[in-house]
Amino acid sequence: MSYTSVARAARRRHAPVIVGSTVAAVALVWGGLFLAAGDGIARGTTVAGVDVGGRSPAAAQALLERELRGRMRTPIPVRVGDLTTTVSPATAGLSFDAAATVEKAGMRSWNPVALVTALVGPDGVDPVVTADDARLAAAMQALAGRVDAEPREGAVVFEGEQVKATTPQQGRRLRQDAAADKLRSSFLRTAGPVRLPTEVREPKVTEAEVRRAVQELAEPAVAEPVTLDVGGRELTLTPRAIGRSLSLAPDATGRLQPALDGDRLHRSITNDLRDVETPPRNASFRVVNGKPRVVPGKRGEGVDPDELAAAVLPVLPANGPKRRASVELGVVTPDVTTRQARELGVTELVAAYTTYYPSGFAPRLTNIHRAADLMDNTLVLPGKVFSLNGAVGERTAERGFAAGYIINNGRLEVDYGGGVSQLATTTFNAAFFAGLKIVEHHPHSFYISRYPEGRESTVAWGVKDVKFRNDSPHGVFVTTGYTSGSVSVRIYGTKRYRIEATRSARYSVKPYRTIQDPRPEGTERGDCVATAGVPGFKVDVFRLFYQSGEQVQREKFHTVYNPEHQVVCGRPGPPPPATTD
Repeated sequence: MSYTSVARAARRRHAPVIVGSTVAAVALVWGGLFLAAGDGIARGTTVAGVDVGGRSPAAAQALLERELRGRMRTPIPVRVGDLTTTVSPATAGLSFDAAATVEKAGMRSWNPVALVTALVGPDGVDPVVTADDARLAAAMQALAGRVDAEPREGAVVFEGEQVKATTPQQGRRLRQDAAADKLRSSFLRTAGPVRLPTEVREPKVTEAEVRRAVQELAEPAVAEPVTLDVGGRELTLTPRAIGRSLSLAPDATGRLQPALDGDRLHRSITNDLRDVETPPRNASFRVVNGKPRVVPGKRGEGVDPDELAAAVLPVLPANGPKRRASVELGVVTPDVTTRQARELGVTELVAAYTTYYPSGFAPRLTNIHRAADLMDNTLVLPGKVFSLNGAVGERTAERGFAAGYIINNGRLEVDYGGGVSQLATTTFNAAFFAGLKIVEHHPHSFYISRYPEGRESTVAWGVKDVKFRNDSPHGVFVTTGYTSGSVSVRIYGTKRYRIEATRSARYSVKPYRTIQDPRPEGTERGDCVATAGVPGFKVDVFRLFYQSGEQVQREKFHTVYNPEHQVVCGRPGPPPPATTD
């Protein structure tokens, strides 16, 4: 046997011994690592800064729940743009799943990589966070309501003939879905404010476009007057009139385009047009022997506002002699033509109502009669709303009204328009029995005996009104009439219903009390008005609608009257002297 053969044989005999020794050594090291890693979760494992290494799952879970309980309740600081605020975890539906986090951290393992990691110190384990998606989305929506900002559009407006430019500004919008994901992923992991994502919203009208519009459109438009030729007569449109009628609005590309309000421009030269235009007259009605008859309308002649705007707009960028425009007079049709009036179905008396009052107080009579005159012959088209304040207007001395009794804070006072509530109550009842839709009415604060209980109304300019809607397919024509002691309202149209009224007995009666008013008694503004006391009460009125003898509708009106306190004017005198027997 050669030397080489002997060596090979020796190596074959010793190989199993070497391999066995190596395996034993590795096993010994592996086992040592396993023992060194400790029982339970691998040593050095942390969750949100809490060391849970070497603990059993139950102990680790208990520790996490205890240590993180306060942080789970603490509002989360967030930053959106330049705003720093907080979000409540409970409101946002965020919660910490300690059991799932412990399971994620894992137990001591025979895996050598895990053993080495456990010995050298693993990275922190992220906490498992769960969320109620609906509550989280709602929290982000609420936050968006605080931080979202619409972009400020660039704009050019006119104050008279002065040009005012608005610089555009970017807007901001919270990216709610991304913000929800960011908040959920940062919960219990981030110490500082969580920066939530936003997106910039650019204005449509740029600063460059604002500058262009000012230089090319706005400033030239109000630089000089425009000469207007109307039917051979020259009129002047002042820069102020032009500025009040001109507007610049962005188109789909953000370019500011000029537009003239023809109606407003027409109104600015109304006085100048009086000698040129002939206004139309609406068709109306006149009652003859108790029957309404059509009063024909009349066409007029004037400037069409749309044609006026179309003629003037092109010359606004020009200057000097080129700032001239021409417009022709045309036929102006009335809003209500004779044909339309004849088709309105105003053929009969539908309802009438009269209320009565003392005739001794002249200012009150003045106001009732003046208001009735202003309201007389009012035509209400189908679907339109009648307003007593709209028909009568503000009650002032300049408009022919006198100072009379009004109710202010539950007491009688003297002011302009006192007495118009008499017409208001009459109008309300006429509309009530005409079967028209009552849109607005306000019973007096205390009961006045000359009115029907629960079927009356007061008015106050700019505050309280009597309104009814013409909910019929026919026209409604309202007339008024009066004497020294009564006022009447009649409504003509086409009768639809027979109306009956019923009411409950008074209930919830309240007594009045006596008030000493130190002001002297009188009939001038600011004087005291003495009154006798009237108890307060509640009452219900029912409007019953009948067609062909059958009730088709029932409507309730609930009224609460406060007590009218007894008012004694003047300072009380000294008590009477004591007497002796």
